[in-house]
Amino acid sequence: MILRNQTVTPDDLRQVDIFADLEPAQLQWLADHAEGMRLDAEDEPFEHGAEARHMMIVLEGGMQIYTDRNGQRTLFGTFHAGTVSGLLPYSRMTHYRGWGVATEASFMALVAKEDFEEMLQAIPVLGERLIGLMSDRVREAAKGDQQREKMLALGKLSAGLAHELNNPAAAVSRGVDALRKRFKTLPDKVAELGAFGLNPERICAVAEHWAEVSCSLEKLSPMEKSEREDELTDWMEDHGVEEAWCLAETFAEAGFTPDDLETLAAKVPTDAVPALLGWVEGTLAADQVLCEIEEATTRISDLVASIKTYSHMDRSPDRQPVALQQGLDSTLTMLGHKLKKNNITIERDFAADLPPVEAYPGELNQVWTNLIDNAADAMPDGGTLTLRSYLEGAAAVVEVEDSGTGIPEDIRERIFEPFYSTKAVGEGTGLGLDIVQRIVERQHGGAIRVASEPGRTVFKIMLPLEVEPAAA
Repeated sequence: MILRNQTVTPDDLRQVDIFADLEPAQLQWLADHAEGMRLDAEDEPFEHGAEARHMMIVLEGGMQIYTDRNGQRTLFGTFHAGTVSGLLPYSRMTHYRGWGVATEASFMALVAKEDFEEMLQAIPVLGERLIGLMSDRVREAAKGDQQREKMLALGKLSAGLAHELNNPAAAVSRGVDALRKRFKTLPDKVAELGAFGLNPERICAVAEHWAEVSCSLEKLSPMEKSEREDELTDWMEDHGVEEAWCLAETFAEAGFTPDDLETLAAKVPTDAVPALLGWVEGTLAADQVLCEIEEATTRISDLVASIKTYSHMDRSPDRQPVALQQGLDSTLTMLGHKLKKNNITIERDFAADLPPVEAYPGELNQVWTNLIDNAADAMPDGGTLTLRSYLEGAAAVVEVEDSGTGIPEDIRERIFEPFYSTKAVGEGTGLGLDIVQRIVERQHGGAIRVASEPGRTVFKIMLPLEVEPAAA
């Protein structure tokens, strides 16, 4: 139950920091013009869309404010006893863009906007303090929006990374299983060679010879490999090798020719040729599996390195020299699964002489993530994503171009507005481009431009090579 017209005393107001040092007469004026309001937990001191008419001073308890973000109710902030919320002097807010909900039994003092002018005349010091409070609120809201957008991007990236990491991890698992099977059969093959009177020294000599041959062989194209398999199968069948087609695949993969097999066969008695080739094939296959495992683990290491570069782990959060190409490449890696899923071709046109930019690397990566992710969304059925970098005067320029549907002219001027989104409910916050603009312009003193037509949209980001951050 909400009870209005409750008495507010100067002692009630003195517990609030911005009022604590006011003169008794000033506190009395504020108490006389304030309306007390008591609320139970879950009561709503104001509703979404209602006219904003009061400065709200939380004296006991607290409340949470929720906002409407693209159709979703999202927590904006929590206001405890001793804080000030609602409409403030000099604010341009006319209506509440969210909901207020008491977190527990609470007591608030309300000062009507009609009394603001008189209040500032009676208590001049409040003007500066409330402006500072309003600036802090805007700064914290912007910081919260940016953090929420980061978390949304993290959700998208983590799903793609899980897929990217799963592929090489599965390859390693398959390779280990294949190696285990191969190693179990190799001792039997060596024993089989021994049955033909080949001692260990002779076997080692043969091994050294085919290893030398193997190192000099060239990889084949798929068509050449298929033709080579047929040739090798015919040769081995002529020499009594069982399951020749199976062994031929491994030898062809390694680049062996029938002449190479002739050279090997000449090292042993004729009846030992099948056993020799079985042993060589098993060893070759094990080596090929090791190469596949090495490639898979390298891919995992590259992904982890990209994640570290993208997130800038173990680095200072301060402004530092940033190589723009490195950030763009790591972002492409992070979004690789989505780009491949959408069948998007990547084209890079990076200037080799582009110097590092003094910037906040984590924030710039958030810019690249939003722009590249939006470009991918604009090309759901495939297309070309082009990334360019070049020097223009004293600024480094990055262009993100897509061959998608384009941005309609009637909404082009609104795309940087907070909470404006063309995506379906739940698919975006409408904060992406707003945050991109804030990071580029306010944090880096740069500029962002967009040009769009059907089949070509270009976002152009200009970053001064060295600049002091503008005021937030």
